[in-house]
Amino acid sequence: MRALGTLVALLLLGSQAHSEPEWTYSEGALEEESWPLEYPACGGHRQSPINLQRKKVQYNPSLQVLELKGYDTPTGEFSMINNGHTVQVSLPPTMRMTTSDGTEYIALQMHYHWGGASSEVSGSEHTVDGIRRVIEVHVVHYNSKYESYDVAKDASDGLAVLAAFIEINDYAENTYYSQLISQLANIRYPGQVTTLRDLNIREMLPENVDHYYTYQGSLTTPPCSENVLWFVLANSAFLSRAQVWKMENSLLNHLNETLQNGYRSTQPLNQRVVEANFLHYPTQCVGQGSPRKQGSPCHPLESGSFQA
Repeated sequence: MRALGTLVALLLLGSQAHSEPEWTYSEGALEEESWPLEYPACGGHRQSPINLQRKKVQYNPSLQVLELKGYDTPTGEFSMINNGHTVQVSLPPTMRMTTSDGTEYIALQMHYHWGGASSEVSGSEHTVDGIRRVIEVHVVHYNSKYESYDVAKDASDGLAVLAAFIEINDYAENTYYSQLISQLANIRYPGQVTTLRDLNIREMLPENVDHYYTYQGSLTTPPCSENVLWFVLANSAFLSRAQVWKMENSLLNHLNETLQNGYRSTQPLNQRVVEANFLHYPTQCVGQGSPRKQGSPCHPLESGSFQA
């Protein structure tokens, strides 16, 4: 069955290669600077990712905590693929996110962006005050008022992405990631597919998901469609150093090279406003994982507050 899934994925990737040029982040036929030549939206004015400048973020007290349904139901099978750019996990439509205005979004997939080309390079796409985090996870959703993702992806209000940073915790491994990381060896090459079982997606996110930044942006990969409502969580999840190393060194890209530094450079904010649903910078607890020891260290990110 796994071999059949791999064959199907390879055929799908092959058909896409004939219809769309193969893009890359750095060296390749269509590197990042050239994306707008084939995908005009990539040269637009509402592109993602961005640098979150906290002193310019505006506090919006009307923004409520995101309602996440089905995230903590670890049942069933989850298909995971090496798509040549990252590892991507398909999500069930029972996973939903509801925003402050009551809009419900249906989860489609989650994927990761990491660095690793040198020991000092982090790989998140969004930065905070110019600082890049180690890894960034994106949970991609589409607006439930549309019948499918294929319809929603072309609508002005079609997409929403929940993003979270992942940083290194030297105290313990995050066991909620054990299955995903152990299965990376089975999808070393682009197009290979494997199956994960009984994932608890909620536990793979930061312990605190209440606080977030939000802004109007785009997909961070071609076609860079400018119809994405972003929610970037203020707190981070944590992996051990060994787990991060495995994420950075387990997969190969289409050029048979280690898949590293798979992130887009930050884009101009232009006239957009970034809002937050919290006034003061949150406290960041270090040591998330399973189990997380009682009294694991916490520290304030920085003192200060946003514009009211």
